[in-house]
Amino acid sequence: MSQETPASQTEARIKTKRRISPFWLLPVIALLIAAWLIWTSFDDRGSTITIDFQSANGIVPGRTPIRYQGVEVGTVQDISLSKDLSKIEVSASIKRDMKDALRKETQFWLVTPKASLAGVSGLDALVGGNYIGMMPGKGEPEDHFVALDTQPKYRINNGELMIHLQAPDLGSLNSGSLVYFRKIPVGRVYDYSLNANNQGVTIDVLIERRFTNLVKKRQPLLERLRRQGRRRPEAGPKCNWRTCPRW
Repeated sequence: MSQETPASQTEARIKTKRRISPFWLLPVIALLIAAWLIWTSFDDRGSTITIDFQSANGIVPGRTPIRYQGVEVGTVQDISLSKDLSKIEVSASIKRDMKDALRKETQFWLVTPKASLAGVSGLDALVGGNYIGMMPGKGEPEDHFVALDTQPKYRINNGELMIHLQAPDLGSLNSGSLVYFRKIPVGRVYDYSLNANNQGVTIDVLIERRFTNLVKKRQPLLERLRRQGRRRPEAGPKCNWRTCPRW
């Protein structure tokens, strides 16, 4: 008697392709975005510099900007005392497009609103808060600077004209006193100093660009600066174009 063997049964197995769930892509995308933001932040940070001040009054980390020609080019990041406690070290970040302006002769100073008989200076600081002014200079690249006590003596914008007037004394004038021509303000007293022989004073007057054509070589300017200033003390000292000393 023969024994029958059952026919072997074949099983069909269906293989499904494994697909990556979209939810697994979210962490990867988040990491890529974070990396891009970090790189962008580092790239935009530019250069870090240190500016030495005698006092930190009016300087606030994260808020006090650094400006050049009215444009914000950096921000104060940190303030600390020097090791010998003799100065204040202000750490600031400068935008990368101003990197080439950080030279040995580059100057920085704090701009704050100040009131005097001549009026109020630093009006932009009065409206927008204190800021650090910057004047690019020449020389080798530098990242450590010493702040000036006041703004540079000659900060002339394009087209403006600086003239030097000689007078026996300063009278009632001060930095910021206005210069008038036919009752129109055409400039202001920028600075003053004693002459080398101490026999008079030199008064530096900055003429606005649109009025520089009024200045002619060796133009006789009559009498002294102080006369017009004494006529209107309530308005602050003024200099009429026809009542200025010779220059």
